[in-house]
Amino acid sequence: MATNGIPAPRAGGTRLEALRKEVFDCSRCGFCRIWDWKGVDYVCPTYPYTEGYDTQYARGRVNMAQAILKGEAEVDETFLEHLAQCTLCGSCGVHCPVEMPLLEIWSAMRADLVDAGYMTENQRTVRDNTVQHHSIFGPNRRPANAAAPRKVDVLYFPGCQTTRKARYIGNSTTQLLDKLGVDYAMLEEDACCGYPLYDIGQMDAMKQAAEYTLAKIQAYQPDVVLTTCAGCFRAFSVVYPELLGLDSGLNFQHTHDFFPQRLAGKLHAIDRTVTYHDPCVMGRHMGIYDEPRATIRAVPGVELVEMYSNREHALCCG
Repeated sequence: MATNGIPAPRAGGTRLEALRKEVFDCSRCGFCRIWDWKGVDYVCPTYPYTEGYDTQYARGRVNMAQAILKGEAEVDETFLEHLAQCTLCGSCGVHCPVEMPLLEIWSAMRADLVDAGYMTENQRTVRDNTVQHHSIFGPNRRPANAAAPRKVDVLYFPGCQTTRKARYIGNSTTQLLDKLGVDYAMLEEDACCGYPLYDIGQMDAMKQAAEYTLAKIQAYQPDVVLTTCAGCFRAFSVVYPELLGLDSGLNFQHTHDFFPQRLAGKLHAIDRTVTYHDPCVMGRHMGIYDEPRATIRAVPGVELVEMYSNREHALCCG
């Protein structure tokens, strides 16, 4: 049954149809729900906190994808809600015994449903905020002291979360750039990379946001575009060129690549024990595990202790 009078998605939406064989490879083993082995208590991070229906973890969501491909999907609010509960952490995919590309399947489902006119109210809000205000958090104002764009060696792109919610990350990054004497600027006004739109299947809106943001970045003619956000880094280096067809020619770097070579021999010793949480996007999505650890170990006196669940087994922050 369709919602709001919108026709049900046609059998085999464009993106999901390309994954038809993989969608029907599921053996229904259930290991994507709970698999009690060293480092992993729950493969799906959200399943323990739901009502426990099959459609609230990977096996049932595969059935949802199969129903779409067979033209039998009953897309109602519950269908959309159960699909949206997935954080796209990728844990189900890396632990799947038959190696199904589950992350690709979830992304294809979401994009095909959006193309058919389906979205939740929260997803609509994220889309509208990003397209209209260039931030997932909605209206804000350009900082009064924001400098006009100029040619710089490095443009630091903090992203929505850092600009609005985690400013300490931006402050720490700019302090390092200052101490290293880097010729840089920080993009202080709202400009979203669009990755949250990718997560909810809003590919057209993401391309619109990406084109706006790239224009803002290119005004600085940077040699390097630096980011501290895993989502921004994947958007710039993977989603833009491979899924949106936007090859800007810019050099995008994450701080774990940028800082180590520049900080070598310049760090004071700190007697501290630390741990590192592997972000889903940086780890399971991009396969980057060693570089952040090398950065931590480059600090004299710091002892890195691994979490019980780490690398591809790391827990999703939610």
